Formats: sequence, C-alpha cells, structure tokens
Amino acid sequence: MDLPPLLAAVERGDDTSVFEFLEDVRSDEFTGDDGITLLAAAAYAGRGDVAWELVVRWEVDPTRPWAGGIDPVTWAAANGAYWVLNALLSPDRDPLGVDSAHRRALRVARAALESGGGAGVVPPPAHRAVITYLEAKLGVHRMPDELMARALVHADPEHDDWFESLCRIAEPESQERFDWARAVVADAEDAGELDRRRFAFAVINFLGFGLNPHNSNDAPPFTRDAVELLRPRLDTEQDPYALRAVVAAFTGYCSREELPAVLAHADHPDPGVRQCVALAFPGLLADRPDALAAVLRLADDPDPVTRTSALYRLTCSPVDVPALRTVLAAHLTDTHFDARLEAAVALALRGDERGAAVIEEIRRGIKNRSSRGAGRLEDLHHQLRAHTAGM
Repeated sequence: MDLPPLLAAVERGDDTSVFEFLEDVRSDEFTGDDGITLLAAAAYAGRGDVAWELVVRWEVDPTRPWAGGIDPVTWAAANGAYWVLNALLSPDRDPLGVDSAHRRALRVARAALESGGGAGVVPPPAHRAVITYLEAKLGVHRMPDELMARALVHADPEHDDWFESLCRIAEPESQERFDWARAVVADAEDAGELDRRRFAFAVINFLGFGLNPHNSNDAPPFTRDAVELLRPRLDTEQDPYALRAVVAAFTGYCSREELPAVLAHADHPDPGVRQCVALAFPGLLADRPDALAAVLRLADDPDPVTRTSALYRLTCSPVDVPALRTVLAAHLTDTHFDARLEAAVALALRGDERGAAVIEEIRRGIKNRSSRGAGRLEDLHHQLRAHTAGM
C-alpha cells in the first residue's frame, strides 16, 4: 500500500481520491499496520465515509489499538465522532452483551458530555447524537421532548445531534408522534421560537419517509392532518429552513391535485427552497405545463445543487418535448460535473446521441466503482435495459 498519498488525501478531505486509491490496493494489505494507520487517520480527520469503507468493505479491524495504545471506540465516543463511531461499531453483532462495545461507548460518551469534553471545539462534537444512537441500540428509548432538547443545544440543522434526534423521533411512524410535532409547531409559533418550529417541521417531514419498517400502510394515518397543517404554511412561512421542510413535507403528503401549490416558491431566493420545488414533481410534468416550465427554469438555476436536482427530475420524467431537449443539451457542457452527467443521462434515456457521446466521454474517465459518476452510470445501464425491455 502506498500510504503517504492515501494519508494526504484523507487529511485534505478528498474522499473521492481516497476511494479510488483504495480500489488499487490488495485486500490483504488492509490486515496489517497500514490499514490501522489509515483508519486512525480517517477517524482523526472526521472522515466517517472513509472509516465505514475501511471497516465494512475492507474489513480493517476496528478493535485493534491505534498508535499510542488508543482504543478506537473509546476515542470516538469521547470525542463525539458520531459517524466514525457508527463505522467502528458496525461489525458488532451483539450490542446488548454485558461487555459490548456499545455499552462501553455509551459510558464514555456520557462521561465526556458531563465533563464538558469538546467545549469550544468547532464544529461542536456530537456527544448527544452518539448517546441517542447508542441508547436506541441498547433498547433505551427517550421521549420526543428530551430528544428535541438534545437537538436544540446547538440548534444547527446540519449538526449530527439534530439529525439523530430527528431519526429517533420519526422512527415510530405514528399519529401520536405527528400530534406531538403539530403541538410543538403551535407552541413555537405562539412563543416566536424559531428553532423549535424548524425542528418540529423537520420531524413532520421525516415522519413521511416511512422510517418504521413494520408499517405496511402506503400512507401514514395522519396524511390529511399533515396536509391541513402544512398547506397554509406554504403561504405564510418566512424562515427559509422551515419553508424547506414545509415544501418537502407537503410534497410527500399531498395529493397530485394539491401539489402545484409549491410552484409559488420556484423562484424563492433560498436555493434550498428552490431545490425542494425542483424535486416535487415525480410524475406530474406531463400533465402540468406550469410545473414543467418551472422545472425547466430550475434546470438553469445558478445554484449547482438545485440545477442538478431539476435535471434529475427531468431524467425521471417521460416528457419529451423540444424545449426540454434544448435545456438538457445546454448542460452537456455544464461546469458542475453532476449537472453535466444528469443532462447526459436524461438525453440518453430519450435516445439522443448527444447525451450518449458525453456519457461515453465520462465513462472513459472511470477507473473503478469508486470513480465519480460510476454509480450513476450503473443506474443508467439498468434504466436503459428496463426501457428497452418495455418497448
């Protein structure tokens, strides 16, 4: 294993290069000290995806001490390294064992939080997310109010504490959890508390994802209640983050006939709101010229993520009109790789050779399954096969 360039890529956060380097390493090279050194470097750099790849795919031993005798699980729990700890614990098949790594990690994380470990660190460590995750694994389930309180310590929607609390509250897809979130929305609006309102709308959005694997219903029992709550907020919500959750949640709960209500935000100044609108029309573009026009406009959005989302939505649509092909062709030279690839995929699915030529150019640059675009082109391969079979 050529360790120095791998370590350098890890330290600069270049996960794409790391994964490509890893594809060229023999599997037996991960069993020695180099594999442990690389895993430790990924953990110290906060590269959770790399740690997961090393532990899950390449079977680097997550129990072997790092340099200086550092225990990996103890280090991750003490430092609130949420995603790294997830990777380290992934092979543990017995979290409920008396001496399990999960129990040890929970003790360490609680002690670190009580001692104020990581105070002043930027970004703040995710001890509360670690504790919430480990408690759930060990069968300790907290009430929504406590989970929300953990999320609101930092009140950052991008923080792991926020994300983990959302997941645990939304895991039982139930009328009771929806009623709780609806009550929080009302209380937060009355009190003018933005963070609580943001969190409650995010919970309602997550509840629509169907996180409970035991729920076999096509639609949650509170679907109409959610629509009635969210519809007026499309017109009144002023906070961009809360509005993103409102648009995304309304899209998931409403009927096809109600969906065009989100079009009012297609030109919203916040790119995250525009992205939610771009993704809102999976099967309606053929029936709604106004929706198609909005998505075509968003495909030219200055924000690359919003633009890519709109191009992806066009990829998924059966619509094929000259205006659509003109927009797609214009993005075959897009400076944003994902937008360029999505435009090419959309054209290729419509039998347009211009898209096929760009895809072939991208394919020539793919070295292995970790190369940029490899996964999307594999999806395209299956889509084209399904399309050909249906003809």
